[in-house]
Amino acid sequence: MPAIKQDCFHYPVVVHFDELDAMQLVHNARYALYIERAIIGFYQTNGWNWELDVAANPDQFHAVRHFEIEYLTPAVGVQPLEVRLWVERFGATSCTYGFAITSADGTVMHARGQRTIVRLNPATLRPEPWSDGFRANHQVLVKMAA
Repeated sequence: MPAIKQDCFHYPVVVHFDELDAMQLVHNARYALYIERAIIGFYQTNGWNWELDVAANPDQFHAVRHFEIEYLTPAVGVQPLEVRLWVERFGATSCTYGFAITSADGTVMHARGQRTIVRLNPATLRPEPWSDGFRANHQVLVKMAA
């Protein structure tokens, strides 16, 4: 079950057989999908849904500006994993999520990285500030300074 624990959002993932490459490793492209699903899971946990009418949820109109992933330890075979998600930086128009993909028990880190999104104006496609609601709901994920 997805949950906020400590300063990050924990999202369980199950690796399926068709996600493996010829060496039985989780295919590298799947990791980006796991991150996307975790972010959507966080949104849904906060009661947000994708709307056909962008005016009903203007924060959903955003684009990925940057995605960076470092693969650390291969995940081998069908198994449960976990995505840990937090907010590294929150700007006026951008939000940078930090993430780690770990074993289900958190003892092995398979990958880590960052993903930055920018809210856009649907008409101009120019950056536009996040709503107060989006900001408030993300405060729980703002990473604490060490």
